[in-house]
Amino acid sequence: MVGQFSRWFACVCFIVMCNMHIAQADDGIILNFKNADISAFIEFVAGFSGKNFLVDNRVKGKITVVSPTSMDKHEAYDVFLSVLEMNGYAAVRAGSIIKIVPRAESKQRALPVRSGIAGSNDAMVTQVIRLRYANGQQLVALIRPLISPNSHLVAYPRGNMLLLTDTASNVRRIQKILDLIDRKDAVGVQMFTLKHASADKLAITLGRLYQAGVAAGPPGMPGGGGAVKVMAHQPGNILVVVAAPQILNEISNLIDKLDIAPKSDSGRLQVRYLKNATAVDVAKVITELVGGQGAAATAPGKAPVSALFSGAIKVVAEPATNALLITGAHSDITALNRIIDKLDVRRRQVLVEALIVEVSANSGEQFGIEWRGTGDFTKPGTTILGGTTFNSGTNINAVAANPFAPGNGLVVGLVRGTVTFGGTQFLNIGALARAMQSKADTNVLSTPNLLTLDNEEAEIVVGQNVPFITGQSSTAGGVTNPFQTIQRKDIGLTLRVKPQITDGDTVRLQIYQEMSSIAVNAGVQGADLITNKRSIKTVVLANNGQIIVLGGLMRDDNTTSVQRVPCIGSIPILSEPFKFTDNTHRKTNLMVFLRPHIIKSSDQIDRLTNEKYSNIKELYEKPITGGSIIFPETVRKLPPYIRSTHVAKDKTKTKPATVTP
Repeated sequence: MVGQFSRWFACVCFIVMCNMHIAQADDGIILNFKNADISAFIEFVAGFSGKNFLVDNRVKGKITVVSPTSMDKHEAYDVFLSVLEMNGYAAVRAGSIIKIVPRAESKQRALPVRSGIAGSNDAMVTQVIRLRYANGQQLVALIRPLISPNSHLVAYPRGNMLLLTDTASNVRRIQKILDLIDRKDAVGVQMFTLKHASADKLAITLGRLYQAGVAAGPPGMPGGGGAVKVMAHQPGNILVVVAAPQILNEISNLIDKLDIAPKSDSGRLQVRYLKNATAVDVAKVITELVGGQGAAATAPGKAPVSALFSGAIKVVAEPATNALLITGAHSDITALNRIIDKLDVRRRQVLVEALIVEVSANSGEQFGIEWRGTGDFTKPGTTILGGTTFNSGTNINAVAANPFAPGNGLVVGLVRGTVTFGGTQFLNIGALARAMQSKADTNVLSTPNLLTLDNEEAEIVVGQNVPFITGQSSTAGGVTNPFQTIQRKDIGLTLRVKPQITDGDTVRLQIYQEMSSIAVNAGVQGADLITNKRSIKTVVLANNGQIIVLGGLMRDDNTTSVQRVPCIGSIPILSEPFKFTDNTHRKTNLMVFLRPHIIKSSDQIDRLTNEKYSNIKELYEKPITGGSIIFPETVRKLPPYIRSTHVAKDKTKTKPATVTP
């Protein structure tokens, strides 16, 4: 008691200092506040009401209350709530504690939820108001100006209810207003004269929308609040609607949206010009899509599939103008145009640079001694002859006819006059030593470049079309009739590639590369020409600008041939005049490299074109050595119109690297 009295006494002293007068009679409380601090007022209310308050730090200000008559504790607490409401604060109960917070935040707190008649004080509450006839969504715009900006109002269409957070006194006032508005009025009749839509078709559409089953549904839904009757009147294209007033407003808005003039291209036929894709290919894809839809929807023994289009659609390609002729309903054409927009996109290009290097080296060494002994064939009597001859291509007999023929190498021999044999005169060579070393190198370098669209196959062929004999005949039925059948084949370089750009600028390449040539002086004999063929067929993945190796061939052949006279040709040192040695070395290296470039813009293709043009221009206009005063050397110039128009801009940009040997 002593402590409680001390608190009361301190409070009274504080109120006196603030020019506040309080009188507590036996039958109630008399409050007089003049420019008092709101914190002291809250503390005073906590004292006589016995409630626990938790005050937000933002609750500040001065208040003034004039109350000449006495009131009980409940009335005094209602005055306290009104004071908080006027100063922008609210009291929110949270268990045994009442929180004093700014009013704007009170609607997010755990306020009491009520569905009956609201109270008359200024406590913040959340009220659920159920409507019987009126449309809740339409009443939101009517009620919102009657509530404070910090309050909350929303409509729940499914149950035709309003959710309102405000003071209990204001909620009660709004409930009285709604009681006057939410009543069952007489059924209204309205006629609509349609300008564009058909009254017969629109009557069927509205009848399905506001059918009897829906009319019995909750108020506020289509048809809610009473049955709806829609009739078409012809002639005149007039629509007659019988419904409740709130439903008539909804139907009127719906008719305004449906009764519109069709667009110029919204008929049954539309012409669509494509910018990037090919009309024939797009028409084929869409025809398969529409045909597959019908087959799937009508397949026996299968569950029905939802149709992509509401009616029949036909698409015809017109190649001359690269256009599509589409027939169908307007809604189907609109849906189909969205599909065509995704197909009619600009495809990227791929430049494939290839490097084919073939190096061949052939070397040979020949050394041998041949001899023969003979007498003079012109003398009478028996003449003895003998000697060695090896199958070395050029033996002693051939040299005897022409010692300095091409290909004989170094020839050293012993000659003693001439000899006539078989009516032919030869040098009488007693001994012959021959040595020859040969070396032949061949370098073949090919750098084919191929530019093509994404997912399109391209091919480049550089070579000759060579005829091959496939059959021949000289006689037919005893009659001489010579003829030959010939088949022509491409001999040279062939590169066939089909790129496909995947995610992350990775290129999938289907590649076929072939190098063929006609064999010269082939060791293997055939009925006709012999061709060399090297081909690669593969599928690889490469990043943009990455050099990869497709394949290669490395061949190294060593051949040693020794011809000797039996027995004596095996004796060391003494065997050298009786043998012939032939060493042959053939080495071939073939490697194929490839690099793809993804072309994403016109500037990039301009840079590549300028680079290739500069390379060929430098090679073409290279000065030619030679010439004379009478016939001076000619100066060659490439035509300048092939060069790109973006040369000046490309000079400041970095050129992409090219494949170099």
